[in-house]
Amino acid sequence: MPVARLRHRTAIASTRPPDNQDARARMLPTALWPEWALRLAPWHASGKPVARRADELLATACLLVGNTTKIHTAVRLMGTTVSSHNVSSLLAELTRRPDCADVLHALVLLADHLDQHGSPIDYARRRALFTPRAHFIAPEHWHDLQRRTRANHLPDITHAHRWIFHTLTGTPPRLAHPAIAPTTSSQGQQYLRFRWRILPAEAELLTQTARTILDEHGIDEPVQWAPRLAPAVLRPLTLPGPDPESVTVDRLHEAVPVGDFSIAQVAQRLNTTTAHVIYLLSRHPVDWSPPRFRRTQHTASRIGQWRTWYEHDHLSLQDIADCEGTSLASVRLAFLKNDVRIRPPGTFARRRRQE
Repeated sequence: MPVARLRHRTAIASTRPPDNQDARARMLPTALWPEWALRLAPWHASGKPVARRADELLATACLLVGNTTKIHTAVRLMGTTVSSHNVSSLLAELTRRPDCADVLHALVLLADHLDQHGSPIDYARRRALFTPRAHFIAPEHWHDLQRRTRANHLPDITHAHRWIFHTLTGTPPRLAHPAIAPTTSSQGQQYLRFRWRILPAEAELLTQTARTILDEHGIDEPVQWAPRLAPAVLRPLTLPGPDPESVTVDRLHEAVPVGDFSIAQVAQRLNTTTAHVIYLLSRHPVDWSPPRFRRTQHTASRIGQWRTWYEHDHLSLQDIADCEGTSLASVRLAFLKNDVRIRPPGTFARRRRQE
């Protein structure tokens, strides 16, 4: 039985009787880390996943390695709602498929790595703290960024709440507080699109907010983390998914066109799967904005400095435009959009003459 192979570690040479390994649940996210789920989850030839919620099933399977705990207890410890039958079915599928010959081996390696080195994140604590929480970012902060970086199709703030919950806990948003959990397949797809269409400025704001939330709870941990195994250990293994790092960030950014684009088109350019591209864009956001919106985003990043120059150093609009290599109209428009009170022309020249 595949479950017995995990419990007794027969997928690798170090076979031994199982014992209680429930403490590992604190070191595991509810859904296996995205880079590992990409590598270990099986897919149909059509490009569709073999199992729904495979990342949650794989995380539960990792807890079962060398563990006497029953599957339904492991499911509860992981904070997921998958069934014991689904866990067993996925493991059986993995043992039947030639492209998944070493997935159980990789799960044992991951479990051993956690048992030996631990994890810098206590996922159980985060699940307990943040699953009852419905809001993670102040609406005024999110809407202010949107106003300055996008002209239309503004993402719903609910996606921002979901992103922070998902990032902090490693738990899919479907298991979040009902106020932010997607309730339909369409909402789930919209959140997935939000993850790979996110702009760098948006990802930076959400990451900073997540860091602040951890600090407020006195949690001195990284915002997110994933275990790394030596490439030499993984290289001989037969796994269904691509190496997440086989596409460089530079290649990714070159492959993404400006403006709207198809995820399948980018996958074809990179000669990889859509799941791989979605993972890469989620981890390394690309500024796909048309040129005029890129200028808007540059302005958003510089408006604080411009305000200081204008209000405290008394530079003129033209002085600021010359310093930044932009137009006087762009500086004036940026100040109007950001509620900077514009002085009447010649104000400081008249004041200097009077002095």
